Amino acid sequence: MKRVMISLVWSIALFVTVYGRVWVVAPSGGDFTKIQDALNRATAGDTILVREKSTPYYEQIYFPNSGNATQGYINLMAYPGEHPVLDGTGGRRSNMMAIKNQNYIRIIGFEIQNLKNVNDGSAIRISGYGSHIEIRNNIIHDIRGTSAMGITVYGTHSNPIEYLIIDGNEVYNCQPAPSEAITLNGNVTHFEVTNNIVRDVNNIGIDFIGGETDIQPDTALVARNGICRGNQVYRANSSYGDGYAAGIYVDGGRDIIIENNIVSGSDLGIEIGAENAGMVTRGVIVRNNVLYLNEKTGLVFGGYASYTGRVRHCQFTGNTLYKNDVLHAGWGELWIQYASNCEIRNNIFYANDQNRLSYSESGNVNNVLDYNLWFTESGTAEFVWRGHRYTSLAQFQQATGQSAHGLFADPRFQDAGNADFHLSQNSPAIDRGDPAYQAAAGETDMDGEARIANGRVDIGADEYGSVVKIGVWGERHLSRAFQLLPAYPNPFNGSINIPVRQGRSAETVRVWIMDLLGRRVAQLQPVVESGGLLQYRWQGMDATGNPVASGMYFIVAQSGLNRAVERILLKR
Repeated sequence: MKRVMISLVWSIALFVTVYGRVWVVAPSGGDFTKIQDALNRATAGDTILVREKSTPYYEQIYFPNSGNATQGYINLMAYPGEHPVLDGTGGRRSNMMAIKNQNYIRIIGFEIQNLKNVNDGSAIRISGYGSHIEIRNNIIHDIRGTSAMGITVYGTHSNPIEYLIIDGNEVYNCQPAPSEAITLNGNVTHFEVTNNIVRDVNNIGIDFIGGETDIQPDTALVARNGICRGNQVYRANSSYGDGYAAGIYVDGGRDIIIENNIVSGSDLGIEIGAENAGMVTRGVIVRNNVLYLNEKTGLVFGGYASYTGRVRHCQFTGNTLYKNDVLHAGWGELWIQYASNCEIRNNIFYANDQNRLSYSESGNVNNVLDYNLWFTESGTAEFVWRGHRYTSLAQFQQATGQSAHGLFADPRFQDAGNADFHLSQNSPAIDRGDPAYQAAAGETDMDGEARIANGRVDIGADEYGSVVKIGVWGERHLSRAFQLLPAYPNPFNGSINIPVRQGRSAETVRVWIMDLLGRRVAQLQPVVESGGLLQYRWQGMDATGNPVASGMYFIVAQSGLNRAVERILLKR
């Protein structure tokens, strides 16, 4: 067997330690020409490196073996600096990659495409039971048919799928309807769904489900005890019914934190619901998210009808909602359905020109709103509470006893028209949140900055003046082999310099610009290379050489299996 030098393997990713053998899959000169042949041989601790080739790998693969806690993971990974593609053209099975009843598996760095005519299939499907499975930095697109999903996790056994990580993946141009692009369903616990981009899919973007008895007959075993953080979902729009797909959805799950995500252009921004009768969604915390320009509402919670499940004892805090309900469906920024004993505090609700801030009917019971900031540009504020309509915050407060400490004021975003929802220095949202609010351990605002800066939390997703950390707007996955350094000047109005530390590995570095809708605007080439430091420059032009509009953009840098993202602001 041909072995790869450990120094090369070290550069793959900081979190991988090689205990076993290293196998290479390549069109020639490797140990195998087919990925499945390598998987059939791999055992705990082994790493399979798949080389890029001129044509895709036309394979649909499965994992026959597990890793373990003693010897380590089975790692299926792109060869350092390369970009292998798996293509489902002509495939006869429903899934491109399948993991069933396995443990300690990693899949990292692949492009998976072109699985057509699917009837309940996925690019990557995990089912049964298992633990310590990681899906990282894969690009998934053009999975088409019915329930043609990106990443699917079905906990179908009495033993759970647990300690699951889905991080840094991109899923786009897929047809998951009537299912979801990324879904965790049934007996799934202790999970992290982080830093993924989902865009242009024909139903729900990311979903956490319980109560579907065809997946898990024991309805007590639901998706639970997890984190959904730093994801971006754009244009998750249902292709059936009247279109009620959420960018991020909890349907029957419990004890889940939904934080620091961005959702735009979807039917619904974030929904916390319970579709199945008898199910209660509880213990969900939705905090520090940005929801803007979604088509029917920004935030909705509760069972959708009297005969479905219920939502109870959930918290919604520190979110920024801006001009949702683009289609003027009447649900406004906040829509409360069949739900009780939930708290809605410290949020900014900024309505569009229909002035509808919130809507609820009889299913809204014992929910509490306070310390929120409400605003409409016309000055007319419309609240529908348990079916009664109120036309000012004062009238709403007096009639319902809700929002006693609420504000009606312009939050003074820095540039909301270009989706910059940072607070200006004179914003009335600064230090006006609930004085009793205590940030949870590790909780940050939308930038990854400290959630409380001056002793009292700000209203909305941005904490003005706090110390910068790394977060959703500037996420960096770092290893010693690669680093995206701060771009400068930022904001900029001419050109911006983008330094990237290539490190020891000499892997190929790809750098591009992405807009707020998740579209690639421009691919960049280095203008200076010196001592492992690459210098890129973007002059605010798209791929055709035309100037782009002022606004917020993202630098995305990829080196092998490491990806880094930084927010930048163009001001012309």
